[in-house]
Amino acid sequence: MGRDVLVPLDKLFVGEANVRKVHHEEGLIELAALIEAQGLLQRLSVVAHPEGRFAVVAGGRRLRAMQILVANGRWQASQPIECKLYDEDQAVQVSLAENSGRESMHPADQMEAFKRLIDEGLTAAQVAGRFGVSPLTVERRLKLARLAPRFLDLYRADEIEPEQLQALALIDEHAAQEAVWDGLSVYDRSAWRIRSVITSEACCADSRLARFVGLDHYEAKGGTVRRDLFSSADDLSGIFLDNPELLQTLAMEKLRGMAASIKEEGWSWVECSLDTDTTAFRGYGRVDMEQREPSAEEAQVIEALSAEQRACADAYDRHQDEGDPDANDFDRVEQELAEALEAVDRKLEEVNEDRWHWGAERLAIAGAILRIDTRGGVLVERGLVRPEDRKAENQAGSMDDEGQPRDEASSPTRVKAEFSEKLMRDLTSHRTAAIQAALVQNPRVALVTLVHRMAETVFGLYGSGDDIVKVSLRLMGDSALAQEASEYSESPAATVLGVAEAEWDDRLPGTPAALFQWLLAQSHETLLELLAYCTARSINAVASRPRGRNHSDALVEALGVDMADWWLPTKRRYLDSVSKSKALEAVKEAIGGEPAQATIGMKKGDLVAYCAAKLEGTRWLPSPLRAANPDDEDPAGATRDASEE
Repeated sequence: MGRDVLVPLDKLFVGEANVRKVHHEEGLIELAALIEAQGLLQRLSVVAHPEGRFAVVAGGRRLRAMQILVANGRWQASQPIECKLYDEDQAVQVSLAENSGRESMHPADQMEAFKRLIDEGLTAAQVAGRFGVSPLTVERRLKLARLAPRFLDLYRADEIEPEQLQALALIDEHAAQEAVWDGLSVYDRSAWRIRSVITSEACCADSRLARFVGLDHYEAKGGTVRRDLFSSADDLSGIFLDNPELLQTLAMEKLRGMAASIKEEGWSWVECSLDTDTTAFRGYGRVDMEQREPSAEEAQVIEALSAEQRACADAYDRHQDEGDPDANDFDRVEQELAEALEAVDRKLEEVNEDRWHWGAERLAIAGAILRIDTRGGVLVERGLVRPEDRKAENQAGSMDDEGQPRDEASSPTRVKAEFSEKLMRDLTSHRTAAIQAALVQNPRVALVTLVHRMAETVFGLYGSGDDIVKVSLRLMGDSALAQEASEYSESPAATVLGVAEAEWDDRLPGTPAALFQWLLAQSHETLLELLAYCTARSINAVASRPRGRNHSDALVEALGVDMADWWLPTKRRYLDSVSKSKALEAVKEAIGGEPAQATIGMKKGDLVAYCAAKLEGTRWLPSPLRAANPDDEDPAGATRDASEE
């Protein structure tokens, strides 16, 4: 057995008999802080060496932590250390015994221990100082320690991941935490899914409205936020605003304040919009700025600059024609003449630019719209003419052959939508994802799609409905699709697109310059494959209302997309969003015959479960996902854009 001794710290060193040869530096600072605060709770095991030195055979990590205290001036090098002295022939056995069977403290136990210290009166800063961690680390562990005890038990049993705990910690109430967990399928409890459910009604601080309003202003007006302690301090995506209605109100107030100054420019009207969908603005006309006649002073400046421009151009031409290219100063003179010509060109452009303005007649019939862009900036679109004002300019368009108003009954009428706007966007988001996924797998059609879109733009061959290929390029990625399409992450299209995204992320260089050089070296096939992916990610066929045939139908036909391969009529994707009669109608269409007598009087939940079972494997599709009739270019019952009404 060993005997207790006190040994000066500077007489200790790690001995050869210490069986632990792999050393990790992680946590040494924390261990040093713990030893400073609590003292050495476990003696070092040592054997004597010549010259009064002692070799540590068990406790090398504690020794290195204490040496850090000495290096930082917190302890003296001669600090006496409690040790257990063993004979030389016991060294390896002692070292092996102490290092064997040692189990690290489970994080859940540490979380609860921190919580006990806080409950006993210590502050987070005090706990942090005693255990060598940051106050933020203490706050994060306390946040997890305050979860419902059930989740800490699951953590100890290795039945829940730390990321899932962090997501649940966005909720303070235990009952609400358990409701979220129990409300998800066993196979649908990823951290991302939990976070999505919890924040579905909240708005991210990284959103365009939040950036525009400003987080400080939102909170000053009484808006509440939830901060994810486990995200970095500068990551706005980890802050959630719980009052989206207040945020929209504040955004509109700020936008209207800006609109007042725009109205002072003389426009007949100024509108503000928080909508990102510009479809409603397609019916607006546009007037251009006009160039006024120059004032007498401006005319003199223009005349002088024009003369200077001609002189500079003549001098440059003479130098090119008559100069000696072999002269030492030829290039220098050429550069100076070119710069002089460019300078006078810029001055002339600036003078002429100042003459462009909105004339009184155009201001009287046009207006401006203020919108918020994707990064929270303000876009002002001036010179717009409302559809009704355009019609007022062309009364003949609303009169019959005898000059009388046309009978309104003969005009196309809006029919009641078969599906809700939310469900329409859900279904058509799945359809958009399927088209994208199919394009990824068919580079030739992707190439045709891109060339077609470019050609119709260049040659002015635009047709209604053809703009579903957003080659500007406006990305229609997974996050946008997931916001609209229920259960998107489990869909086949999400899998295809996710694999493609991961593969290209691995292959492509990380900077624009490097990417261009990389592309130059690639084969035609590789370029086509990348073109297919990028073109696919521009597709946006999401619709809020029933539509006539458009270019997305042509794409579906060219790609051979059958939505039954990409979408299933599950409870969440369809049946929860329609009436009982609509759900039974789907079953009738899918399997034929009238629904069973037992369905009469069923509660909605039971009926949905019944219909889901009947529809399984039938490949039934609701009308927005079915193949369009090629002859149906614009069905009479289709709801038209506001611009067409």
